[in-house]
Amino acid sequence: MKVVIIDDEKAMHFIMKRMLAKLDEIEIVGSFQETAAAYSYLVNHEVDLIFLDISMPRENGLEFAKRLRASGRKLKLVFVTSYKEYAQAAFEVNAYDYIVKPVEQARLHKTVQRVLSEKL
Repeated sequence: MKVVIIDDEKAMHFIMKRMLAKLDEIEIVGSFQETAAAYSYLVNHEVDLIFLDISMPRENGLEFAKRLRASGRKLKLVFVTSYKEYAQAAFEVNAYDYIVKPVEQARLHKTVQRVLSEKL
């Protein structure tokens, strides 16, 4: 399964990559600190799952998700954020899941397994 990480904090990229490396069938194909570069990548590449932060400069994760949905792309979005209060807004843009930081390995594993089971 092809995965992209979008978060403005470099530390989160490191954490997510380490955690996702422990899971089978995951290939991290992109890692971005802002949405413009991520969007350019997504236009030209096939991706199954995006782990997306909400609080980012210029375009936040919710705005980015709305733009992705408007483009008709059918990929799964999992918000990974420090903010509990945006959960409802996240599900309004058809978020697959909403994980509050700090991310726990078991929680991440459960989400990835759900996605993988649906692909079968």
